[in-house]
Amino acid sequence: MFKVFSRRLQHCNDVAVSISKASTTQLQQLKAQLAEQMGKPVGLHTMGIPAAISTLGVTVSFAIPQLWLGYGVLAALNQPAERVFVWVVLIALLFAGINGLTTFMIGKGSMRALRVHLTLAVISLLLTAVYLVSALNGAMKGTNWPGVDLTAALLSVFMLLISGGCLLSTAFYKMLLFTLHNRAWRQLIRQTRNAHISR
Repeated sequence: MFKVFSRRLQHCNDVAVSISKASTTQLQQLKAQLAEQMGKPVGLHTMGIPAAISTLGVTVSFAIPQLWLGYGVLAALNQPAERVFVWVVLIALLFAGINGLTTFMIGKGSMRALRVHLTLAVISLLLTAVYLVSALNGAMKGTNWPGVDLTAALLSVFMLLISGGCLLSTAFYKMLLFTLHNRAWRQLIRQTRNAHISR
């Protein structure tokens, strides 16, 4: 499964590089190839649903442990615990903003934005794993640490699984092909317009 995802990602990266260097004729060929690889002209991939669900999963899974993380960071900095909600809101807004911008750029056919999205997913995965271990440890020992809840940790894991399922899906791959198809189309329009202006 991961090999398939890696191969698909490499294919999309190669296409993105080709688009940036392609001539008008090559862009037309790339556009036709991408349309053929996509298959159906309309579907979940054309609306960006897989990317939106993946982004939601990553954002929620990252946001859930923030209360626990905030308490820990503020305690280490000798700051009052009352400021934890400021931490949670600021970090959640920053992370959601980065994710929103990344999703928008993925929709434009940016493979760099996709790599940022995957990096954010890995960060969420690591944070969720540590949070889950803390929640399980607390449940076994019968201790209650501030901001730690086993149900919330399991929900965070569930949201990451949804995000991962979307990333590994065929619909997500077809969505990437669709965004690259549109990127090639825009590049073709730009080149055609510039050719007309230069005459």
